[in-house]
Amino acid sequence: MKLKITGCIKQKNRFLTNIEYIKGMEFYPEGKGGQLGDLGSVGEAQVLEVDRDGNLFLDREMKVGEYSYKISLDRRDEIGKNHTAQHLVSTYLKGKYDFDTVGFRMGEEYSTVDFPSLEIDEVKIRDLEVAINKMIMENLDVEVLSYTREKASQIECLRKTISDKIIGDIKVVKIGDFDLNACGGFHVKQTKDIGLFKIINYEKVKKTITRIYYKAGNRCYEDYYEKHEIIKKATTQLSSTVEEINGKIDQLFEENKSKTKELSSLYHNYSELLCEKLKENAEIVGENKIIIYKENDAITKFFPRFIEGEKYSLIYGENGSFTVISKAINCGELKENLEKLGYIVKGGGNSTRINLKIDINIEKIVDIFLKLL
Repeated sequence: MKLKITGCIKQKNRFLTNIEYIKGMEFYPEGKGGQLGDLGSVGEAQVLEVDRDGNLFLDREMKVGEYSYKISLDRRDEIGKNHTAQHLVSTYLKGKYDFDTVGFRMGEEYSTVDFPSLEIDEVKIRDLEVAINKMIMENLDVEVLSYTREKASQIECLRKTISDKIIGDIKVVKIGDFDLNACGGFHVKQTKDIGLFKIINYEKVKKTITRIYYKAGNRCYEDYYEKHEIIKKATTQLSSTVEEINGKIDQLFEENKSKTKELSSLYHNYSELLCEKLKENAEIVGENKIIIYKENDAITKFFPRFIEGEKYSLIYGENGSFTVISKAINCGELKENLEKLGYIVKGGGNSTRINLKIDINIEKIVDIFLKLL
């Protein structure tokens, strides 16, 4: 297959390339009909994306001229499996529950279909998954028919009305006697070619929409393999069978909650003892008592309970993360002074407490604090 490059312009880290086909099939645009676009190569360059106008984004600059090109047919095959699966999903939910499809998007890892209903639940999801896999095994023929717009408009049993945006002949996809719908995307020739279908999630979005996430074809097998490996590792680490694993996880969560509560109590008690020592060793500057603690650990969250803000100013932290609690200065001015010195300061607070994310040591913060007293 051959094409001619008529222009190539760098855009960020890729090259927008205008082409004219000489011989061969065209690259399919990204996002058309909710579908993924083609990938492939032009000469030595890799195709990163195909835009809606048919221009290519390449990974390198190419001179004007003629080149051989390739389109990844394996990718097209997987796209076809997932796109045909969407037709089955949309038709089944329309026929059984009268749910119309209002959105479809195919991603690199999974596809989604949107329906304007909040009535889709676990029972319907399970029913849908079983039904789609049954249709795959029934091996329905998938035909792509071509009609003039006039002829297509006379077809009464189309699942969706043909968009006015479509120009020229209309491609209609017929799946056995089950589905008939206008579509210009990639599809399998028989439903058995899909191989396998799996719903991986569903959720309510935009208040009135339920979004179904699914995988089909090799994506589905890869998903099963990945999750099988996760479960296999988990059963080994927890010394359990697959049937026991949920119970084991629940047990670990309960044990963790108990240990966390226990640790929190220990941190609380230790913090109380430490704060008494810190107050005894506080620096005295005029009428101000200043506590400096060069750590940022689990016990510091209890400091405000045991260090009276009326009597002490508290500065603590390490590794670029600090907290200042004081009524002796305006803590907001501390941040402003650091910024005036050219430091990049993140974080916030109020006049009596501020959290700082800044790449300096605590001594610098103490130095500016003292100047503001």
